[in-house]
Formats: sequence, C-alpha cells, structure tokens
Amino acid sequence: MSEFPLVSIIIPVYNAAQYLAATIQTVIDQTWPNKELLIIDDGSIDGSLTIARQFDQPWIKVFEQKNSGASVARNLGISKASGQFMQFLDADDLLSPDKIKLQVNALMAQPGKIAVCSTVHFNNGENHLNNRPSAYEEQFLFSADDPVHFLINLWGGYRDKGSMIQTNAWLMPRSVIQRAGAWEEFYSPDDDGEYFSRVILASNGIVYVEGCFNYYRKTLQGLANRNSLKALEGCYQSILLKQKNLFKNSQSSVAKFAIARQLIFLAVESYPKYPEFTKQIMSSINELGQYSFTPIEGGPVTRKLSRWFGWKFARLFQYFMHKK
Repeated sequence: MSEFPLVSIIIPVYNAAQYLAATIQTVIDQTWPNKELLIIDDGSIDGSLTIARQFDQPWIKVFEQKNSGASVARNLGISKASGQFMQFLDADDLLSPDKIKLQVNALMAQPGKIAVCSTVHFNNGENHLNNRPSAYEEQFLFSADDPVHFLINLWGGYRDKGSMIQTNAWLMPRSVIQRAGAWEEFYSPDDDGEYFSRVILASNGIVYVEGCFNYYRKTLQGLANRNSLKALEGCYQSILLKQKNLFKNSQSSVAKFAIARQLIFLAVESYPKYPEFTKQIMSSINELGQYSFTPIEGGPVTRKLSRWFGWKFARLFQYFMHKK
C-alpha cells in the first residue's frame, strides 16, 4: 500500500451513542484504501464505548480515557496515530465517501499544504444529502499560497466579514501537525479556532478541494454553550492565543482588526451579564486600536437603539427582554 499513504481518522467521543454508528460507517465508506480509525472514548456513560467496540476490524482502534474533554482526546489520538495524513471527525458528523481520497490526491502533489472542503450544515433528523453548502461560507474557501492572508480574510480583517471552518473540513499532513503543536487542553468553545490558526500558519498553503463535503450535524446538545463565564473566559483565552499566533507573522492593521473584531463580538456577547469581564475584553481591544461596535444581532428596534444610544444600551434592552 506504499502508493497509498496511511490516513489516520481521529474521533473523540463523549455520549454520542445516538450518532456514533453512522459516523463510524462514514469512515468505513471512505474510498481511500489505506486508513486507520482511532476512536477515543472520553468517559462516555451512554453506551458509546459498546457501539465503538462492535466494529471489529483490525484498522479500527478504540481507546478510553477518563472524561477530560475533546481536545485531550484528540491529543491522545494524535499520539496513537501512524498516518502520514490526519483527519479529525466529530462523533455526530459525516463525510462524503470520496472526501479523504480527493484531498489526499490534491496534497500529494503539494507537500506541506493542507486541504479544506465545503461544509454542509444539516439539522438532526434531516437527510444531509438534501442540503447544500452555505453561500456565505463558500466566499472564504479558496486555494492560497499565503496562509497569513487566508487567515486574516477568514477572520474578517479585510472587509469586516468573517467566517469559520468546521474541524472536519480539513485534512492535514502529519508534518504540519507536528509543527503546529498539540491542541490546547483548557475548556473553550473556540478550541478548534485556536488550533487551526496554528495549523494554517504552520502550513505552506491551503488547497481547496471541490466536489467533496463535510456534513455538520446541528443538534441542541451539540451547540457550544457560551452562556457561562467559564465558556466565555475560554473563548477569550483562545482569542489571545490566536493573536499571539498571528502576530508572530503579521502585526499589520488588518491583522490587528482581525483579532479586535473577534474580541468585539465577545464583549457584546458578555455584556451585561458579566460587566467586569467585559471591561477586561475592552482593555484588550483598546490595546489594538479604536474600533466601533456594530455586531448587535436582533430586530430593527434593537439595531435602532444601538445606533441612537450605543451598543451597551441595546444589549441591556435585549437582556431584559429575554429575561421576561
């Protein structure tokens, strides 16, 4: 199989029994002939481990750890993996059958680059094949020889419009992962954003591969809970690490705005529930420059209040209306 480099697929699992069999099957169905699947059970109590062990094939390996979080599980998976290429996959998501094949073939001719594909969002219970990728997100997917430009554009540094790329969309050479380093293991809903900022910057460029898809399942359980102070503080820490990663390569005005923009959204999200934490975020924003606050989501009344009286007043209005 030397002509077909080994691909390691790493699935962290925590209480995903409802979806896990379908996710494992999507790996089995991959048309790439040389692969290994590493399932890391993160202390599940719902039967996920039993389901994982039912797939009795020599290339499917199951590991256990006490409940420590997905990032710890992914790091364990990396340490156990033998592949020349690596694919992360969440335990409730799916891949198109030729996703890995097309991306590996694209990367074989371009050493040191990483591959990305389109993501299709679907609600739990929907047929994922009936949906199409987001036209908005597609604007940010392209091949690039300049990782810094790609990242600044993704974070909205050039035109105040940004996006995100879901974890499963990527395929990476082991060499790039080794340069990027391990996943940070503190709790953060934005752990993937921070990790992939390092992966992108450690690469020689990005290859956008058309015709294959990452299918991202949207569930109430799977939505990142950003309401707690711990979650918001984790996001803040991730953004500061993103800043550190990016500023090693560029401290241009657009790079600073790409970071400030994320902090602005976080400040708006944190206020008025956590006013002292909001002040801390504002201090970090002010160190980057003077930026106006515009990301108030809501109806026309909220947007008008923001224009007339400022974003804090509009957020207070939203907060107390929601409490009613």
